[in-house]
Amino acid sequence: MKTIAPPSAKTAPVTPRTKQASRKGKKAWRRNVDITGEEEVMDDIREQERLGLGRVEDKTDDALFETDTKGDDQIRKKEFNNKKLRIDEILTPKSGIPSLTSRPRKAEPAKPKREFSLAEQARIAKAGNGLHATKKQKKDATMAVYDVWAEPPSALVPEDEPWAEQYTTPKVPETLRKKPKAAIVVPAVVPAPAGASYNPRFEDHQQLLRAAIAEEEKRIEQLRKLNEKAPEKKPRHEIVQEVGMALDAPSPSAADGKESEEESDEDDEEAFAPAPTRKLTKTERNRQQRRKEQEAQAAAKRREKELIKSMARLDALMAELELLKDEHEVKVSRKRKAREEKELGVQRLSKFKFEKPSMVHDVQLTEDLPDSLLHLKPEGNVMKDRFLSLQQRNMIEHRQRSAKSHKYADKVYEKRDYKEFQ
Repeated sequence: MKTIAPPSAKTAPVTPRTKQASRKGKKAWRRNVDITGEEEVMDDIREQERLGLGRVEDKTDDALFETDTKGDDQIRKKEFNNKKLRIDEILTPKSGIPSLTSRPRKAEPAKPKREFSLAEQARIAKAGNGLHATKKQKKDATMAVYDVWAEPPSALVPEDEPWAEQYTTPKVPETLRKKPKAAIVVPAVVPAPAGASYNPRFEDHQQLLRAAIAEEEKRIEQLRKLNEKAPEKKPRHEIVQEVGMALDAPSPSAADGKESEEESDEDDEEAFAPAPTRKLTKTERNRQQRRKEQEAQAAAKRREKELIKSMARLDALMAELELLKDEHEVKVSRKRKAREEKELGVQRLSKFKFEKPSMVHDVQLTEDLPDSLLHLKPEGNVMKDRFLSLQQRNMIEHRQRSAKSHKYADKVYEKRDYKEFQ
């Protein structure tokens, strides 16, 4: 007798078993075997070789890793920052017995807290949130790839901003922090010569007078040379008369000029006319060859005679060489001394040249010297001396007082009140 099972009693359907593909032969093996993982690995290796990185398995440990021998400064700072101060170590209690408690004091009454309404509390909270609110930055979802062993990239201009220029920090010159050599060697206050004293010795005063006279004579000589070089100025009427005579002088006629030009052209043609050329005979060529040989022999004999003469005066030549050597050494020392004087001298820091003050104005004659301190008059200007000293030590540039220039001439007006008063 057949029994029918209820629907709930039915079992789950059984999945049919997949039939294994054939692996007989190379073609079937290649077609039915999955080698996707192996191909991905091989593609990754080929890509590394194409980029020049190479396989990681083939590289040594030195190429992959680097030994840090310097250490991290942050760890060292953190270790030393945890150390207590000496004052804190002294004040730290080391006794096992607790200290005596002090006398209890009455606590100060607490200040009554202010009560805010709900509206005020909401307003204060809103204002506080607005002050402390910060805009959150979104993190880039894309993962950046960096080469750990690559060199740090140089500062380049972004491709999307071609107008931007690379900024370089201005380099401070080394001479900015160095004092001028003249400011170090030359003293700030140069003492006056002994002859400039209010009661000098006779010899010192005479020596100072001679130096002042020599300086004044040199200045007068330079002025005289400048006047000699300058052209002599003629009166206006003489210049006008000479110009009029030059204009009234008769000029050569055009015909004479034309004839002279034709004659000059004929002379030029005769001068530059090519000479007739002809072929030399064998006798003439032999004669030229003998003449060249004779000239070469004569030149060789002259050189031999000069060599014999120079060998005879070898001692004189050695003396001349020694003299030239001494002159060269003197010239080199003179140049070195001039270079040192230039370094210690006044440099041109502006368009104006530094003019050393003349000593003629500071020298007094013998009869003008005071016989006592009561008759001594104040001379010179300390401010001017300090200013000239700064210029002489190359600490400030040289300047000159600019002349006042008026664009228009001053006009004089007569007011109406002045006219009525008259």
